[in-house]
Amino acid sequence: MRVTEPRNESMPMRARLLAPHALAVAVAAIITFSAVQSFAASAGPQPATTGVPAFGSEPAEGLCIQCHNSFALDPDATGALAVEGVPAEYEPGHSYTLTVKLASTDKTVLRWGFQMTAVSMKDGAGAGEFVVTDPQKTQVISAMTGTRSYIEHSYGGTAIGQAGGTSWSFDWKAPAASAGAIGFFAAGNTANADGSNQGDRIYSRSPAPLAQTMPAH
Repeated sequence: MRVTEPRNESMPMRARLLAPHALAVAVAAIITFSAVQSFAASAGPQPATTGVPAFGSEPAEGLCIQCHNSFALDPDATGALAVEGVPAEYEPGHSYTLTVKLASTDKTVLRWGFQMTAVSMKDGAGAGEFVVTDPQKTQVISAMTGTRSYIEHSYGGTAIGQAGGTSWSFDWKAPAASAGAIGFFAAGNTANADGSNQGDRIYSRSPAPLAQTMPAH
């Protein structure tokens, strides 16, 4: 006599047929979502990840470590973030060429990213205008709210596969009128190019600015 397993009548036939398909769809959705997240980070972070502290009614910004969270901020001395070209004093309406440099002595770092904003040190409002001069490597994005704008790497500006470091150049146009002291806040990501947000190190001087300029007298 053949013995058969009892049939599960608690699940309708259509549900039993669709269950494997639903599981496959769910897995595909998770994979797609992860891929989109990875591409989004490589194509440039969302605005407001430079670590600007709270100014008056302006809340403090986040930092890239909220996503790239394998290590604490500035975890070691292997990485270095700097900006060149910020004048000691700025002339209203004048343009300056700035260069952000990110380096690491860690040979496993093979991808690079950054984001920078400029704000008035008296109220946190956006100060001046970033101008893209190398569209293959940088892009400008606006804040979701408020007056700040951000310059950051583009997908083609991550220098994937390159060890040692990289740099990004762009222009900053000072405000048309004096805005007092202006701080440049930034964060840099030294990444391992594994396609995920893990194993990367974030460097920033937050809550202090990376550089500061004063109005000319």
